[in-house]
Amino acid sequence: MKIVPVLVREDNYAYLVIDSAHPTKGVFVDPYTLSTVQDRARKEAVEDVVGCITTHHHHDHSGGNADFANAYPSAPIYGGSDQVPKRTHPVQDGSSFPLFPGSSIKVTCHATPCHTQDSIAFFLEDEREKIGEGEVKRGVFTGDTLFVSGCGRFFEGEPHEMDTALNKVLASLPDDTIVYCGHEYTRSNVAFSLGVLPNRPAIQALAEFVRSGKNGGVTTGQFTIGDEKKHNVFMLVRDAEVAERMGLGGAEGKQGAADPIEVMRALREAKNAGKMLAKI
Repeated sequence: MKIVPVLVREDNYAYLVIDSAHPTKGVFVDPYTLSTVQDRARKEAVEDVVGCITTHHHHDHSGGNADFANAYPSAPIYGGSDQVPKRTHPVQDGSSFPLFPGSSIKVTCHATPCHTQDSIAFFLEDEREKIGEGEVKRGVFTGDTLFVSGCGRFFEGEPHEMDTALNKVLASLPDDTIVYCGHEYTRSNVAFSLGVLPNRPAIQALAEFVRSGKNGGVTTGQFTIGDEKKHNVFMLVRDAEVAERMGLGGAEGKQGAADPIEVMRALREAKNAGKMLAKI
């Protein structure tokens, strides 16, 4: 499959998903500005738009759904709650479906409540035996739950929910799963991760990627779940050094260990307050 990021608003990402075996068909993800995503679909020679995936109900992700429904009245709109505008196909944790009838791409839904209670991570896997060069085997649309080297604010949830979402649900996906997030926040995110762990090679490497402006400054789709486990401090809440840097003691499972949920809370509060930011 091919997954094409489309920048909408100032820093939001919508996406176009194309099944390489059916290259004229496409599915949109969070198409806030429908016309922009349609323009990209035309450039990719997509003639038939056959679905819309909505990661959560916030307007900057679901605000294009009404236009989508008007333009493609027979196409399904997937979402995790009735707060998702024009939703036709409810999904929940464990829901699965083909990208469209006859597609080899399987979509599996993973509930990741915290940023919103209806946040769904949509995991896509191309089940063809042979995947072409430059194509994607596995990818996950994480909305505003997981960002490159960061996570979303806890608007509708608590630290334990984000810990579950990141470090149990998403961390259980194959390490080679490519991450497609909802915003281009990587510069500020890695500034925080580097401030917390200034000597970690993986975080230093991500900071250099950002400084260099590689890939035109687009970081979504460039990193995997395995990468996030190394350069995202919110996925390192059980790391002794992270706990110590947050003033909370040692690693989980050791004497005097820090509670990883409290580490998650401390990290989010520090990030919200603009503390511990390294210069990028």
